[in-house]
Amino acid sequence: MLPSHNNFYDVYSKARKIKIKWPNNARMAVALSGNLEAWTEKPDSKYRRTRHVGGSNPIKEDDVNTPYDCRTASENDYGGRTGVWRILRILDKHGVKASFNTNALCIHRYPEAVKAVHERGHEIVGHSYAEDVQLINLTEEQEREEIRTCAQMFRDFVGVRPTGWLTSGMRHTERTLGILADEGFLWHGDAVNDDKPYPVTINGKTMIIVPYKNAISGLNDTGMYRRGITARDVFNSFKDEFDILYEESAQEPKMLTFAMHCQMAFPATGKVYDEAIKYAKSFPDIWFAKRIEIVNWIKEHCL
Repeated sequence: MLPSHNNFYDVYSKARKIKIKWPNNARMAVALSGNLEAWTEKPDSKYRRTRHVGGSNPIKEDDVNTPYDCRTASENDYGGRTGVWRILRILDKHGVKASFNTNALCIHRYPEAVKAVHERGHEIVGHSYAEDVQLINLTEEQEREEIRTCAQMFRDFVGVRPTGWLTSGMRHTERTLGILADEGFLWHGDAVNDDKPYPVTINGKTMIIVPYKNAISGLNDTGMYRRGITARDVFNSFKDEFDILYEESAQEPKMLTFAMHCQMAFPATGKVYDEAIKYAKSFPDIWFAKRIEIVNWIKEHCL
């Protein structure tokens, strides 16, 4: 008999699958995800420094004298300065809403953009203080303070605190889920181990896991830098994944997440975002929903 082996990730891996039925018998939920991000670029061991647009790599203690990466800082600044407005125009054009994973630092860097996201009815999702701050490098006390502070910053700025959380880099710790539950969050998006949302119980509370699964496929537009794909490749990946999920949804409802990083929303990429949404809208029985809408529906109708 094999010995029992339990670890903190069992709360995700052993979570029960649930039967989902979307509103109006929709076959598939499409969750559009904007990413409004900002970097501190501090050369400190508890941070990571960006080495390419749209992402970051670890730095070591002996990297503290590395010259400031002005080019990458400028490339990342495209998101809050220009890209976010293109994404908002596209969403307005199609009459759909998105969930924006937003670093709290954006309140200081791009206040007009954060206000616009909120005022146009999109969901603001807690996304750490800055994109280059890693929860895995913080103590439990620091991690709790990070999450609590981010929530309070959004409440103070737009009047509403986030109910969902996606960790910067999706690098959560064994403590993150419990802290989120304690702090009143309703859902967590870091897991990528399923195609559909599922409930977990932590600290006596039910949290909904909403997988951000496209972070590991070509559907994440940051792959244009990380893996050398093009904007057209992003659309092809979207179409392929949409098609197979839609086919499978004839048997059971499905969910698809489409990531749109503001710093990647160049004109060519914006065209792809526009085409992807148009393509999905051409199919019957599709529910475009913010992730909090998906969470609320599941809690009210599927548990």
